[in-house]
Amino acid sequence: MAQSTLPSHIKQLVDKKNYVIAIKTHAQEQGISLDEAKQQIDAYENQALAANSQTPSTAHPAPSVETKEQGFSTLTQGLDNHLKQENITLPLLPRWVKRVSVIILVILIIGWLFYRLFK
Repeated sequence: MAQSTLPSHIKQLVDKKNYVIAIKTHAQEQGISLDEAKQQIDAYENQALAANSQTPSTAHPAPSVETKEQGFSTLTQGLDNHLKQENITLPLLPRWVKRVSVIILVILIIGWLFYRLFK
């Protein structure tokens, strides 16, 4: 193998499982054949798999079991934090409340008109 390390953008493509694009790009940039590029990328992937298998399994704690309420509160906290970061303020009345109230108002006016018409 002429080159033992891959460029960072090729590594990123391989990590994202975009093998075809990674092979074509690597071969074009290095001026090598597609077969050589594939061999280099396979070697990198095998090396990365070996490095991942050497990490102890106790390094990752077991995920805690969340109830639906805890998951919902975590979701709403994340949404609130995102809205604060983006400086987005929520309206006092949501859009769907306005739409429903307009529909109900139109139905009431039409009903009142028919009541007056056929009274």
